Amino acid sequence: MSERTTRDGKAVGVTAAAVSMTAAACAVCCVLPFALPAAALASFGGIIAWLAGAYPWVTVIGVLAVVAAWLWVVLGSYKSRAKPAGTTIAVMLVATTMLGLALLWPRLEPTVIAFLLG
Repeated sequence: MSERTTRDGKAVGVTAAAVSMTAAACAVCCVLPFALPAAALASFGGIIAWLAGAYPWVTVIGVLAVVAAWLWVVLGSYKSRAKPAGTTIAVMLVATTMLGLALLWPRLEPTVIAFLLG
């Protein structure tokens, strides 16, 4: 094989790679805006359906986590003989409020859905 044939082969390979990369980039830019919303909706629908089925045991885990966190704060405060920081109490109150909403959700859901649907 001559040196020119090898050089020409490399040039063809580099050109082919550059053109294919450009075509791939164009395809992503042109197709993605149309395909992504449909794929995202399908994925989110599956996730929401899974979460709806997981509600009972996830709620139990949430209750255990919040109770354990409150115990940790109280025990840490008792051991150090210091009051917990204000931000710690604020975060714990938000967590407790969110847990309360999660526990009340089966009763709140019909009202919220009716409000959203108008």
